Amino acid sequence: MIAIQTTASAEVPTGSPFIIDRCPFRFGEQIDLAVLDLAEDKILNWPMVYILANRDSAYVGQTTSVATRMSQHGASEEKRDFEIVNIIFNEEFNASVVTDYEHRLIGYMHADGRYRLTNKNDGMTDTNYFSKAAYSAMFEDLWEELRRLELADHTIAQIEESEVFKYSPFKGLTADQRVALDKILGAIDAGLDKSEPIVVEGMPGTGKTVLAIYLLKTLRDDPHYKDMNIRIVEPVTSLRNTLRKSLANVSGLDPSDIIAPTDLVKAAMGYQPGKGKCFDILLVDESHKLKRRVNLGTQFKNYDDVNRELGLPEQATQMDWILKLVKLPIFFYDPLQSIGPSCLGRDAMKRALGKAADNPIKLESQMRVRGGDVYLRYIQDVLDGTQDDCRTFEGYDFVLHDDFSDFVDCFERDYREHNLSRMVAGYAWRWQSKKDVAVSDIVIDGIGLKWNCTYDNWVGRGVDDPAVAHEVGCIHSIQGYDLSYAYVVVGGDLILGDDGVPESNKASYYDRNGFATASKEELDRYIKNIYYVLLTRGILGTHVYVQDPKLREYFSQYFSRAV
Repeated sequence: MIAIQTTASAEVPTGSPFIIDRCPFRFGEQIDLAVLDLAEDKILNWPMVYILANRDSAYVGQTTSVATRMSQHGASEEKRDFEIVNIIFNEEFNASVVTDYEHRLIGYMHADGRYRLTNKNDGMTDTNYFSKAAYSAMFEDLWEELRRLELADHTIAQIEESEVFKYSPFKGLTADQRVALDKILGAIDAGLDKSEPIVVEGMPGTGKTVLAIYLLKTLRDDPHYKDMNIRIVEPVTSLRNTLRKSLANVSGLDPSDIIAPTDLVKAAMGYQPGKGKCFDILLVDESHKLKRRVNLGTQFKNYDDVNRELGLPEQATQMDWILKLVKLPIFFYDPLQSIGPSCLGRDAMKRALGKAADNPIKLESQMRVRGGDVYLRYIQDVLDGTQDDCRTFEGYDFVLHDDFSDFVDCFERDYREHNLSRMVAGYAWRWQSKKDVAVSDIVIDGIGLKWNCTYDNWVGRGVDDPAVAHEVGCIHSIQGYDLSYAYVVVGGDLILGDDGVPESNKASYYDRNGFATASKEELDRYIKNIYYVLLTRGILGTHVYVQDPKLREYFSQYFSRAV
């Protein structure tokens, strides 16, 4: 390797001001360059970003020649309804920067909600470039200028705390998400009738849901698939409603594109063997939450009716239903998030999918927890009793509290700065406030707290309602969601066993559907999986209070203690 010495680059940005020039845009006409304040040479040949807009809709683009691109848009039927073009100039722009800014503007403007975005999402990949950090800081100034011009309503901080932003179909993909996307699209192009089921496997925070939403948008934007029946199945009720909200102002998508497993029942009732499949492509998010014929309460009859309609055996799973009804199912799966006997475990998945389950597409890059995938594996090993030494994670708060009042006070401090912080807990207390709102469900050291008042978008509701934000979320309200800081209460359902390894305690576990048919070994795994999910929600940090003194002392070997 030959090292070549170079001088410092002149391309390091100094923070030059943004100029936003605006002029009318009319379909079929050239824009009047004379009304622009920008110099003609810049309009003809300079990298810029622009926003086409009317009262309700917007389109974001980037170009190296505004004059040429506006001429092209003026002749495009797709741009017929736009009325104004906002041209964003900075003398320190280059091709990499305007591509990055285009993607940022699309993502933020979609989540902001001021406009319905008509963009496609092709090429939305999170890429690096020279001085990206400096240009990222400059983007905040641009965004505030857009707010001043009433092209945006919310601050960047408000948007980044929103669930719509986290599950936007305009998110930039990581490298392994892009590889997974290409593999899936390749399988689809090979022919739906020839394609095997696809499994995309990833730990919490690797972006399985984001990839599913992105893939749906990509397929809908492609004319080859416009007439196909393509949907996302989302088994988690609260997350399903959040995803529907995230699609509400996206061109080409509709909230009805997100369906529940119960919608499979409706399809099954009209199923006719030999008449073709009911769905062309089905993206199944949180596949580990699909049901087996276990602990279904009053739903056994409906479940059995579907199996009969589809000609399936009595013990068939909801995954078997999908295989019967869909040409190409794509399952997004994490075996460590199966949290009860009715959930689809790895064994049931393998029985249904065969070799497809043995060769999943893997997602590795951690998009949620700043501690990275190393942190997730660390938590898994701590819960399993296989971690040998204590580790720290740079830039990530990882704190054990001995005092519950200190735990709550610390939560209040983080909540004031990051209102997407929440307290969550294992199902180790009865849900008494469901019948009597005056009662506290969780009482520790004289401090009383209530369980989540709803499963339906509990995290999102807390953004606007402090009372909801101060409730304690159970596993059913939090699975699939990101938090700024996760404050986890480990209840008496997890204790330290005689062998020095964490184990379940059925006497303090109150989710009957979670233990009714479970063996001791199964219950150990389900409860550890629950805490694995809870302990991997926090983006910026995880704080923990452990009720069992022996287990708290065990945890103290692996967590930093609060001072």
